[in-house]
Amino acid sequence: MVDPEQELSNVDVERIAALHVESIDDSLPTLLGEGFARALYRYLEGSEHELVFVERVEGRVESVCVVSFEPGSLQGRILRSTLPLLAWNAAIAVFTRSAFRAMLWHRALDAFGADEHEGRAPEITYVFTSRDARGKRLGGRIVERVDAELAARGFQRYFVKTIDDPANRAVRFYAENGFEVLGPRVEGGRTFVEFSKSLAA
Repeated sequence: MVDPEQELSNVDVERIAALHVESIDDSLPTLLGEGFARALYRYLEGSEHELVFVERVEGRVESVCVVSFEPGSLQGRILRSTLPLLAWNAAIAVFTRSAFRAMLWHRALDAFGADEHEGRAPEITYVFTSRDARGKRLGGRIVERVDAELAARGFQRYFVKTIDDPANRAVRFYAENGFEVLGPRVEGGRTFVEFSKSLAA
């Protein structure tokens, strides 16, 4: 769902999908294309289990954050809500994108293992800012809004993970915005750093 004051137009959804593909090159929506990313954000916009925050510059969406209260079921819910489009785009990606084939393989292996992180919520599932607007504190402002909204709902902490790579700017971003490192987390054949943030009572 989206804050009523932040209601998204079709132009906004198209913009968000394009920014996602531009910003997170190894994510499933990116590998399946902008059409699928648009369907994803239309689903998230109406979902009772997710919150979508946006920051605008002169009316144009430049930064986005998605928080899930049920991250463990998110992929399954997306699958059910976008099945025809997902199946078509996935069939194409299997033959054209080696990264997508690798992701499928690793996620199949993950399905046979126990998820020691199940139940950790709320969790930031996506956060990104346009290239032109980076360094202008838009991401920091979104995090402040997430903090305030989750604290108002009675949550004491929330979680996020990002690729474990010294060159990954997100690692520094989370550290600068009050998140604490929990440790490594292997998912989909990749190693992530997991963070949590405590919220004031």
